[in-house]
Amino acid sequence: MSDEVVKKSYVRWILLIFVIGLIISYMAVQAFPGSARYFLTVEEFTNRSELHQGQIVRVSGALVVDSFSRTSGSTTSQFQLADKGVELGAHLDASYVGVLPDLFFNPNSEIILEGSYQDTGVFMAESILVKCPSKYQELDEQGDPKPYTDPV
Repeated sequence: MSDEVVKKSYVRWILLIFVIGLIISYMAVQAFPGSARYFLTVEEFTNRSELHQGQIVRVSGALVVDSFSRTSGSTTSQFQLADKGVELGAHLDASYVGVLPDLFFNPNSEIILEGSYQDTGVFMAESILVKCPSKYQELDEQGDPKPYTDPV
């Protein structure tokens, strides 16, 4: 074989590998479009009015104490979120229809709402994700007087 034929063969293989890589990358991006969506804090969301026009966003915060209410005999819930660890600041009125995750009421949990802000001034969550508090968190931070000991 001549050098020119070998070079053409290498160029074809390189081009084929490049095209296959592009196709696989495109398919990966299209398969997971929601995972590329970042979440905002409550304060970031309230300060960005362009996000209040009905587009789907993720907002992260903590449940405001005594803000939860549910219509009797219904799965419709109303509550408020605030930035975790911030006493005074922005609050987000939110509503969700469905069964709430188990750790929703845990004061150490971080709640991520995915949904859109309505003209009524309420964030309508389509899904709720609860990030569990770290099991390695200091017991003093959790307020537990002493660690659990197994009776056996």
